[in-house]
Amino acid sequence: MSTVIERPGDVRIDINLLPWREQARERRTRRFHLWLVLSVILGLCIGFLCQSWQQYQLDRINDDIAYIQQRTEHLEQDITQGHLLEDKRHQMQGRIELIRQLQFSRSQTVALFQALTDTLSDGVVYDRVNRHDGQLEISGLATTNRQVSDQMRALSGAPVLGEPLLLDVRAEDERSNRRRFNLQVPEHPLHEVPASSEALP
Repeated sequence: MSTVIERPGDVRIDINLLPWREQARERRTRRFHLWLVLSVILGLCIGFLCQSWQQYQLDRINDDIAYIQQRTEHLEQDITQGHLLEDKRHQMQGRIELIRQLQFSRSQTVALFQALTDTLSDGVVYDRVNRHDGQLEISGLATTNRQVSDQMRALSGAPVLGEPLLLDVRAEDERSNRRRFNLQVPEHPLHEVPASSEALP
């Protein structure tokens, strides 16, 4: 494309603008391609940075989860150990209670045998003594009913024994005058025995 410039004196100058415009178009095209490449590179960099940041956050979250799981396992082990210690404590308490009961039962048993021996009246014979649930079941023989009554009064006077209950009294057999009796006597634990009773001979 040519441009005609008229000057005074009828002088005409022809200027061809087509190469200049073509070069400008090529420069714009190269500039556009350059900006396009730069935009793509910038977008890739931004995407990479975003992905790296997200991966970093994800790694931190995974590390926190792993730490929480580790602490949870330690806590579960501590809880299990605590349960084991609690079970051992209950076992030890049970053993201590058993030992205490055995110690009490030993002294209580000695006191009961001593009371049965000390209160045995003349002419009375025990042939069976059972102990269960804090009571004594005594079966024996006496010459007369009066001896049975005397024996019951003697038993009631023992500090570790309560008031005897006569279940029955009968003749041993038709050919004998001896009386068979059955008594039920509650026992008093030693720690419930009054001090005044313990001082009695």
